[in-house]
Amino acid sequence: MNDFDFSSPFLTEDIDNTNSEYWLARRELAAAMRELIEATTVSDLPPEAAKAFAAEALSMATRTREYRALLGVIEYGKAHGSFAMANHEILCVGGASHPMAPGLEHWIDGDTIKGRVSFNWSYEGPPMHAHGGWVAAIFDHFMGMAHMRSGAPGMTANLSVNYLRPTPLNKPLDLQASVKPIDERKTEVLAEMHCQGEAIATATALFIKPKHNVFISTPVTATT
Repeated sequence: MNDFDFSSPFLTEDIDNTNSEYWLARRELAAAMRELIEATTVSDLPPEAAKAFAAEALSMATRTREYRALLGVIEYGKAHGSFAMANHEILCVGGASHPMAPGLEHWIDGDTIKGRVSFNWSYEGPPMHAHGGWVAAIFDHFMGMAHMRSGAPGMTANLSVNYLRPTPLNKPLDLQASVKPIDERKTEVLAEMHCQGEAIATATALFIKPKHNVFISTPVTATT
């Protein structure tokens, strides 16, 4: 993965040295939480074990809430790096440090934006396959990141997903996207998802740059 010359504030190559300890620890915590979520999904827990683990989880939640709350990516960006970094780390679909996110990676390869993701048992919809809603969510986030490379942040106005085949669980899924500017505010993005070389879904999206200032165009300064 190279050529990380992003023109948008929504993409960063990786965490910076100043904030690396914080985000690496958050990634470790998120990975552990994903393990716990999948374990509780697939484990045939007897009632007494489920109740005991629930008490432990609630205790952990209570202890966690003793720390200050950062409500949203803007506050995370101000506290630990930049708005770009917070988007990269804490968004619910593609954030590397978000416990709900399935672990989407994305990078630039020439004129094409590429990505990879895998859904574990926590994301099951049809038996043995990923829920279509999560497939759509991944497309939305991935295509949004592809669009951000244009340097004109926008919001999804329309997303159309064609499910060619059921999306398997626990297998690497490869994505690629291309961007086609329509005018100053509108951009069309086309994307595909493959599994072991076989196309399993395609998507088309329209992104529109809002007239009002929804997005922050420059990184915010970290505060102590």
